[in-house]
Amino acid sequence: MRLRQIDKSLLQHRVAFALIATLLLCILAMLPFTVASVVDELLGPPEGRVYYVPGATVPAAATHTRLHVAVAALDDFQQLATLRVSGHHQCAGGCGWSDRVLFFAIPPADEAPEGLPPSATVTLPADTVAITDSFQLPARGHPTRYPFDTYELWLGVVLQRVLPDGTVQTLTPDEARDHLFLSFQEEVPRQTMAPPRAIDPASVRPPNAPFGYLYVEVLTLSRPLWLRVLAVMLVLLVAAAASYAVFMRPLTELVINAGALVLGVWGIRQILTNSSYPGLTAVDLSLSVVILFLLSAITVRALLFAHDRAELHVLRRTRANTPEHPGRADVADASQPSVE
Repeated sequence: MRLRQIDKSLLQHRVAFALIATLLLCILAMLPFTVASVVDELLGPPEGRVYYVPGATVPAAATHTRLHVAVAALDDFQQLATLRVSGHHQCAGGCGWSDRVLFFAIPPADEAPEGLPPSATVTLPADTVAITDSFQLPARGHPTRYPFDTYELWLGVVLQRVLPDGTVQTLTPDEARDHLFLSFQEEVPRQTMAPPRAIDPASVRPPNAPFGYLYVEVLTLSRPLWLRVLAVMLVLLVAAAASYAVFMRPLTELVINAGALVLGVWGIRQILTNSSYPGLTAVDLSLSVVILFLLSAITVRALLFAHDRAELHVLRRTRANTPEHPGRADVADASQPSVE
């Protein structure tokens, strides 16, 4: 019996060693990528890279408009992106019209509503050289997947001219290509923007729309690599610490410190998310699972402790020699001299 218990204990410790070693190897493997991402976040500019549409290969006409579109804020749970537009238009010999640029948040094809999608308008009057404006458009994403959440804004652009008599002339893509130039940049904390992805404007044009899009650019925002790796590492480490506390600490000490353990596990959320983060995320679910495991394991250990102290035989199991209660067989063995 004692030999069987020793073999079982040895196997458990070997399994624990393998799991801990695997966890440490995973952390060491992810560490270089995390450090590189953190260094880039600290030493790089706070704003993201600037991307130009249609690019430097298209020459500008004598009369043209240049706008810089910055993603200034992102409301994760309301799924609204705040865009700040600044720029100017250049008129050769004076302009008798105003340039009006329409921005559309294009929904997926299977979710397209009746009529035109949500939009915002930026107008550059004929007597105004520069302009700055801000507006909000819907952005699609899954905030509950934080920090693995990704948000997309399919931005359609239309260029119009408002003549002095109030007539609105919509320029076709061929007419407007050398009259409107855009640049995009991300300025949202804890977000990175991939290079805008161009979509064929004809493929997403609404049915019976009075005009077609000049450009359709997909803006994709995601969390930086260091935040994703940090979330995985902290959740795994706090789960390992909780497992160590449950299985290797005496029950009396574990019960007394249960509240501190729960607060310590939940404190990881403060490191990974803002305190004002309003919704449930994948981090919250992972930490809740760890807390549920912690409290359930304490309850099971308390049940087994009470079962053994009450000398019941309801549960069929081999009583272990633990600091809380030595088993009867172990006490009997301790009274006899050992045989080498």
